[in-house]
Amino acid sequence: MNWLSRFLPGGGPALSAAQQSALDAVAAQAAPDLTRAHYETRYAVVNAEVGTDGGAPRLLAVGAVAINRGLVHPADAFHARLGDTPADALIGLLRFIARAPVVVFNAQFNQGSLERAFEQHLGRLPELEWLDLMVLLPSLFPERIGGQARMDVWLAAFGIDRLGHRDALLDALAVAQLHQVVLTRASAQGLATPADLLDTQSSRKWLRGS
Repeated sequence: MNWLSRFLPGGGPALSAAQQSALDAVAAQAAPDLTRAHYETRYAVVNAEVGTDGGAPRLLAVGAVAINRGLVHPADAFHARLGDTPADALIGLLRFIARAPVVVFNAQFNQGSLERAFEQHLGRLPELEWLDLMVLLPSLFPERIGGQARMDVWLAAFGIDRLGHRDALLDALAVAQLHQVVLTRASAQGLATPADLLDTQSSRKWLRGS
């Protein structure tokens, strides 16, 4: 099944020919090899900036940073405010992700916010592999914190500065540094690939009953 073929029931949002062409190009990209080593893998670390403006929460901006072969590359980053052209911003994010495993902190918030926006503005839900550091960190570092904790607590535990609170791109950079810590510990424990992390995440969720 095409990874962008999960259309919503009924009529979706009207996309321009250029937007549809851009989505088709993203869909044509090869799926990632999740059995390659971490240090042969490009991860896309993504963060959502959400506001309410007195109403229901809505996605305001997206930020993303790549970790490629274990390193953060400042030039390989993405930031966009949804503004009046939310479809273009989300298509830009999908082009940046380029089928890479997606890393977030607190999937219920970040993944949930993004998937609602994909459904609303693109009319479809891309099939992505999501890694949630909020779930993985307690599993890999039980000696540090005995259970799930807020992002600021984990950043403090590893001496990582949070340069901009509620800034989508700067928060993505902070999460990327946490993921580098995760990759180092995971490799030391024999969890050498994205597939290993996905399995660990699934086991952790099963043990928690969620």
